[in-house]
Amino acid sequence: MTQIARDKVKGPALGLKITAGVGAAFGVLSLVMNLLGIGMGAASGGEDGMANMMGGTIGIVAALLSIGLYVFVWVAAGKMANLTSYNMSLAGAIVAMLPCSLCCLIGLPIGIWTVITLSQAEVKSAFTP
Repeated sequence: MTQIARDKVKGPALGLKITAGVGAAFGVLSLVMNLLGIGMGAASGGEDGMANMMGGTIGIVAALLSIGLYVFVWVAAGKMANLTSYNMSLAGAIVAMLPCSLCCLIGLPIGIWTVITLSQAEVKSAFTP
């Protein structure tokens, strides 16, 4: 029974890892661009130096938050593949669906697929508490 569940979560877990990798890469790119002063946060600040610095700070914080969320999704996908933490796996699927970046275009269908897979009785019962 555990092998059947492991086979069922293999695809969604890989999809979550791909989503997390792409999302974290976008987050790192955004972070670097904001640190260099050419990111969206810095660009929205305007001509005023203080406003520009504030916009860059917001962009940096948003990028760090995005990276953190996608690291969480990656870890949750690993837990799901090992059938070790049902709640964290479900939370990772939900976080992958959040519109934190353009990555939600792949995160939404993969997250829905993951939630549907995790809601199956034989999969849910295979997780260790």
